[in-house]
Amino acid sequence: MRDLHLRHTLTSLARDASEVLSDLVQGGQEIPYEIGEPGEGFAFCQYQPLTARFVRDNATELRELPSFREAAETMRRSEVAGAYLEEAGIAPPTDAVERATLACTYFLARLWDGSAGFELDDDRFAAAIAEIEDCAEPEAGEVEAIVPLVGFQMPGTRLELNGASIVRADAVDVPADAARSERPSGAAWEPTFLISARVSLDPEGGLGGAGERVARTFERVVTTLRLHKSGGVGLAPHGWVRVAGDRWRRIATGAGRPRPGGYRLTEADGPALADLARTVNVHPRRMTHLRRALLRFETGLDRRGAVDALNDHLLALRFLLEGEGPAGVGLPMRVAALAESVDARMDAKEVVEHAIALEREIWSGEPSQANSSTGPSEVAAQVEELLRTILRRGVAGELGNDFRAAADETLLAEGLAFGEGDAAERGATTEWNLRPAEAELPDLGPAELEEVARRDEDYEVADADRIRVSRGTLRDELDEVVAESVAEPFAFVEEDGTFVSEELIVTESRGPESTRPEDPPGWLDEVDDGATMDFPARSQHLNDLARTPLPRSEVKARVQYLFPRTETNWAVGTRAPRRAAG
Repeated sequence: MRDLHLRHTLTSLARDASEVLSDLVQGGQEIPYEIGEPGEGFAFCQYQPLTARFVRDNATELRELPSFREAAETMRRSEVAGAYLEEAGIAPPTDAVERATLACTYFLARLWDGSAGFELDDDRFAAAIAEIEDCAEPEAGEVEAIVPLVGFQMPGTRLELNGASIVRADAVDVPADAARSERPSGAAWEPTFLISARVSLDPEGGLGGAGERVARTFERVVTTLRLHKSGGVGLAPHGWVRVAGDRWRRIATGAGRPRPGGYRLTEADGPALADLARTVNVHPRRMTHLRRALLRFETGLDRRGAVDALNDHLLALRFLLEGEGPAGVGLPMRVAALAESVDARMDAKEVVEHAIALEREIWSGEPSQANSSTGPSEVAAQVEELLRTILRRGVAGELGNDFRAAADETLLAEGLAFGEGDAAERGATTEWNLRPAEAELPDLGPAELEEVARRDEDYEVADADRIRVSRGTLRDELDEVVAESVAEPFAFVEEDGTFVSEELIVTESRGPESTRPEDPPGWLDEVDDGATMDFPARSQHLNDLARTPLPRSEVKARVQYLFPRTETNWAVGTRAPRRAAG
């Protein structure tokens, strides 16, 4: 697909470069040359100007031109610089800016290669620009597809996403019908933007598998735009495809009409959108894991209003967050934990609760009991934004695979931070903040230190006079110590002359001998000494069980009359009965 904007910027660059290079020649610089040998239709030596070398030597002055910077930026966005340099046999730099700068310099060198002056010739310019535009055409075995992006607007002319590009329709060479796509919102003079992508054909050269790959690429771009910010954006009902060397062919996309309102992308949204597109393209498993929720999310966005999409968005939230978890909280609190910060968490919880009440009202037709000044459309829009935030974090890999566990762990972690483990709750006492105490040593001289050491050596032992050293037996020594330690009996004389002793007090406290009832005799006391006690007699049924069983023949004779024998033996499988023997 030829980039018309690139052609325009290169035309301006060629015009400005012609003036700069002509001024350099008029200022005294000479174009280097070489003398060619006779041959190739020439009988004499010929003069060959090295104009391309002159352009490369003065590339510094050319790169200061505003038109050069604009052309290099357009070359970078169109992503044809690498293929253009490779076709020329030049190794393209890895940096995109350097690659585009080198491509523009080489374009100017090719424009005046072999020319004695720097006049702008139409034939030379057409040949030089054709070399670049040929690199933008699909190669053999590739198919290029474009689809208008309904409702999309941005200030630039091209936005590169992973695997696809968003370009302005009037900046590229596309069919006229593609540039006049429908505009559900906005002014009629606003430009139309297209999604462009290239994929490989099937091994047999068919378009069946290639069409599916193109459709997945375009759907991924629309999903990325919808995850980035709110707005009505979608694919047009028709698109165009072509292969190398063929014309554009119209195809049907089957896409529905997006929600009205439009989708406007600002310059500040570009880097964040590019990062999100890169993540979506690099991690397809995350998109597969969120497939059910994403389908419900986009189904709601395809409806006419936010209230109509409320059921779809709540169902997507239930897919992700409803169920058991470590914290055991409900859906509203989990949504608030993953979508909002701590300060706005309670407001988000109330929004989800109000949305659930509105959903019941839509189902049953009965008015909800929720008291809120927020209207239904605003509540539905807030729920949509909460779901968008959770899905975007899930695609980025911030929440892992289990969103319920991520929400519960967030709530539990914040609960510990604001509970008894918080520094403000804990306080600042020495019980928590212990510091080593430094002992203060007295400043003593040599004489004082010697006195302290001597005083520490003079110690007294308690009861030192009772310690004896002898060679007697250990038992005798212990008896003597015990005898000395026995206290004398307690006694005193009262004021009236009565003598009171410890023995007298103990005797009075005990009182007379108590008449304690005798214990009943035990069952062993009933037997005289030396006699043997008999156990109770065994029952009759135990004796019967202990008898020897009857012989088998006797048992058979007793019960034989209960089973009389028949006269005929009916044998299975014989034709006629036969009489039993005996």
